[in-house]
Amino acid sequence: MAKAVNGAKTAPIARHAAGGQSAKSDVLRWMSGLPHGGERGVVSGFFGGYSGGTFSLEQTELLRKETGHYPGLLACDYGNWVSSANTQVDTSCNGTLKKWWSSGGLVSVGIHMPSPTGHSFDTKLDDFADLTNTHTAVGRSWQRSLERMGDGLSDLQKAGVVVLWRPFHEMNGDWFWWANQHPSAFKRVWAYTYDYLVNTRGLDNLIWVYAPDCSRNSNLTDYYPGAGKVDVVGLDCYTDNPSGGDGKVVRNLDRQYKQMLSLGKPFAFTEVGPRFRVDGTFNWKKWIDAIQQRYPRTTYFLAWNDKWSPAQNRNAKGLMNDPWVINRDNIGGATGAPFHAPPVGRS
Repeated sequence: MAKAVNGAKTAPIARHAAGGQSAKSDVLRWMSGLPHGGERGVVSGFFGGYSGGTFSLEQTELLRKETGHYPGLLACDYGNWVSSANTQVDTSCNGTLKKWWSSGGLVSVGIHMPSPTGHSFDTKLDDFADLTNTHTAVGRSWQRSLERMGDGLSDLQKAGVVVLWRPFHEMNGDWFWWANQHPSAFKRVWAYTYDYLVNTRGLDNLIWVYAPDCSRNSNLTDYYPGAGKVDVVGLDCYTDNPSGGDGKVVRNLDRQYKQMLSLGKPFAFTEVGPRFRVDGTFNWKKWIDAIQQRYPRTTYFLAWNDKWSPAQNRNAKGLMNDPWVINRDNIGGATGAPFHAPPVGRS
């Protein structure tokens, strides 16, 4: 049966327990339709932490306790840098992600990737193009990291889990080893990574997410690897004024939103939170108000945890209980049950 979301009936879309390309296309089609329904909706998301380090459902449960809802999407980072000077690939959050998917939610995986030099993940790599050359020490190290990532993502594929996969995030900044690289070299590395995971490993459960940072205002699309290797485009954006930006660090968020839409892919706010107001006073209702009024083609937002979290700031209820927000309970369905198309009926 169709399920009511925000008071309107919705049409079902198959959610395949076995995973694979059909399941990926179903999820992507469902997400792509969200901004175009008469009763538009945006999926809520929350970051659960770093796998093998801080990842748990503790803060997610606090959010549910305060608001009455689990977020529609749960995210994990495969990069455990919390307990190591250099990032380690850790996929131990997979068990929780499988249960989340089975409970009707969506799943996202990102990674603060290990540097192939052995340095910390925030030390820029100078010989970036060597990642695609396994005759170099850097290339061999990167290949080993890719294999571990592929093992974790393959485990999710076998469980039927479709993954919003967000590698190389904030590549237009200057705080990660993969960031601020020459755009052509970055695109080659993305293509190499895509080819390995999709073609060599056969992972057809990945929705590839391209996510630059909104504090770098002019180079959002310079690193875009092409429509054939990206499914969703987004912005990682921390600002105290989501309605347009603060005019200083985030100078013109409206323009950035339009620039990302020009790529012709579903759009998401792939990380969001306050920038300076991290003292518990940020009003999270600002984000859903801004999405409705200025960024209505947003398919999902991913709120960060800890001091940026809605549950540790103000008005989490206003965010999660807004009629536009689609939480886990109104995505609907356990494994094998339907997703639901966006509501229709309001112009």
